[in-house]
Parts: sequence; C-alpha cells; structure tokens
Amino acid sequence: MDILNSFLRHYSRKSQNTLTSYSTTVKQFYKFVGQENGWTDEKQIIANTTWSEINLFVNSLIDRNMNPHSINQKLSALKTYFNFCRLQHMITSNPVDEVEKVGTECVEQKSDYLTPEEFRTLMQVIGTPSGTKQDCFEFTSKRDLFLVGLMLTTGLRISEVLALKLNQIDTDNKRIKVLGKGKKLRTVPITNDVVVLMDNYLTERDNLKTIVDEDVLFLSRNGKQMNRQNTNTNIKKYCKRAGIEKDIHNHSLRHSALTAMSENGMSVAKVQAIAGHSSPSTTSRYLHTSTEDLDEYLPNLW
Repeated sequence: MDILNSFLRHYSRKSQNTLTSYSTTVKQFYKFVGQENGWTDEKQIIANTTWSEINLFVNSLIDRNMNPHSINQKLSALKTYFNFCRLQHMITSNPVDEVEKVGTECVEQKSDYLTPEEFRTLMQVIGTPSGTKQDCFEFTSKRDLFLVGLMLTTGLRISEVLALKLNQIDTDNKRIKVLGKGKKLRTVPITNDVVVLMDNYLTERDNLKTIVDEDVLFLSRNGKQMNRQNTNTNIKKYCKRAGIEKDIHNHSLRHSALTAMSENGMSVAKVQAIAGHSSPSTTSRYLHTSTEDLDEYLPNLW
C-alpha cells in the first residue's frame, strides 16, 4: 500500500485521529472493491474506480445501518484520498465528486442527549461511593466529576478534553485554551462550579504516587494520560447507576451541553464559537428548539 502510505505522509500534520480515520476508510474501500471486482493491486483500484464503485460502497454501509454522519465522514476521507491521487496525476478526476452525501437530518434529531435534570442526577451518582474499590474512590470521583462537569458546561470534544495540559487552564479569568480540529486555538469560558471541581481534582491528582504524564490534566490512577475507552466505559457505568436509559457516550456529553446552551437562549453564532465548529450547519444539529439571540448561557450542574 505504497500510495496510501504516501498519502498519509503527505497529511502527517493532521491529527492522529484523522489519519487513523483516513487509513481505516481507504483500506475498507480497497477490501470492498476487491471483493466486488476482484481488484487486488492498489494502482488498479485507483485507476478503475468510478462514481459507481463509490456509490456501491456507500450503499453497502447504509445496508449495515451505519449512521449517515459516519458514512459522510468516510466519503470525505475518500474524497481527500482521491484528490491526492489526482494531484499525483494517477487519475484525471475525483470519482467522489459525483456522489451525493447521505441525508443526516432525521438521524441527528434522534441522537441521545441528557436533559438538565439528568445532568444533576449524573453528577450526584459520580460523587456517591459504590462498589468495593473505595481506596481509589476519592481520586476517580473527583476526576470524573471535573471531566464530566467540564464537558457538560463547555461542550468540548472528548479528544480536546483528554489532550488538555495544565498550562491551558486560566483559573483567574475562568478560561480554557483549547486546541481543536485543524489545530485551531480557541478560548472557552468555564463556570465557578467547574473551577471548584477542578481544584478538588487537582488536590487528589497531586497525591498520586506516580505521575508519568506530568503536564497532562486528566490522568488515570497509574498517572498516565486517559484515553477515550476509559472515559466511555466510565460514562456508561455512571449512567447505568443513575438509571439513565439512553445510549450515552463521550460525544453525548458534548451534544448535551451544546443543546442546553441553545435551548437556554445562546445564539447560534456563540454556540458555534464555543463548539469550535467551522460551519453553522454543523451547529444546527444541536438546535432542538427555535430560539432567538439572547445572552450567553452555560449549563448549571447542580
């Protein structure tokens, strides 16, 4: 897969998550057209792919009940890949240009998110001891209260939260500097409640016996940077204990926060700025009610 590797090197400044998505999607497409047409050579696949193969690939994803938003992300990855191939003079046009995106409106409206009442229930559960591992409760509870509270009031992406460094927090001015998609830097406000949760967590963090990733804000009990699987597992565990019968995961907390901001009167432009969206159309996914521009509102946790 020399061409794919060259493509990934060309876009090496992209985030690791983006590069992984590119690689996974292209390999998945290679496998699909290989099974459909018997093509095994990388150059053969690139030279012979038309809008028809792309469309068949999309239909196969639809048949597997894949979320339309995820399908469109794969289309975007393939468009970037074939555009690279075109610039390398391997093809004369991009076959993805002729394929329409899958409609997402209905699916986006059905996405699960937490109500303000569920915010409070979830936070109460995280702060309540449960199970046998009481020796580590103080650390994990304080950490998860801060992490979930931060996401529910700022709408940060989980990747942005887990990448936060200690020096990105400005407690005096109640602001966080966030490095988002496309390596764009933005400043996000935090509430007094979140500042308190952060102070409580940092006290417990300082008491860890071993800290491997010293500059990273959110750590595991082993002193290492947390990953998405850790947080996803914890969120689902807390929701189960809280009796929240929804499919809540990492991104649901961001969705919940941005929805709460919108429903409480924050303008689309302000929600867009806090969320780090490049387009208002992306922000519109979180608008579950019709609102007019009012003052900023960050959700309450208690």
